[in-house]
Amino acid sequence: MVLWTTQSIEAWEILCKSGKLHCDNRLSDHEYAHAYEWMAEQMYKRVLFPQAAGAFPLWAWYQWGGERRKKPDLRSSGHLPRGSEGVRIEFELKDSFVLLSDFELWHYVLNYWYLPASVAGGEAFEAESTEKGLSFYETKPLADLRYHRQIQKSWERVFDLNWIEKDLAVPREMKSIQATFWELSMDNVRRVEKFIAK
Repeated sequence: MVLWTTQSIEAWEILCKSGKLHCDNRLSDHEYAHAYEWMAEQMYKRVLFPQAAGAFPLWAWYQWGGERRKKPDLRSSGHLPRGSEGVRIEFELKDSFVLLSDFELWHYVLNYWYLPASVAGGEAFEAESTEKGLSFYETKPLADLRYHRQIQKSWERVFDLNWIEKDLAVPREMKSIQATFWELSMDNVRRVEKFIAK
């Protein structure tokens, strides 16, 4: 599988020096630690080549802007902090080493929102949890384990890339599909392009 990751110039230098790159958890956004921990748990369950306990995965793109725009457009913003020097690395990994997920739906995980199977299902879950005095918008994570587990279980829909639901999930050919994996080796690198983040 061909993937693209945008990394800081410092990460590129680590890869060049050591031949391998892993996620440095210390540099992760702590506001979203719950989401990264959840994704790491999913990686342990679903992906070969397990990493040491407590590690976070690396991130890349399988399909940045739908099927027609697979690799990230470096003219767009959001890849790295504005003005910083980075690299777009094209690389190849075995499918079994990668976990693909819907980038737009990933925001449900980041924000600790319930990801319903339908809009009506989402309204029903919100009404039921509100009736119990719970709000996943205000309390993260919910103290009631039953509802917390329901929320986490709902996030597994991010992995169903063929799922389409009006107002929730677009067809696969239109999706932005992210990839998570444990390690990038210099042996897997096919092409590198330097850029200054917009």
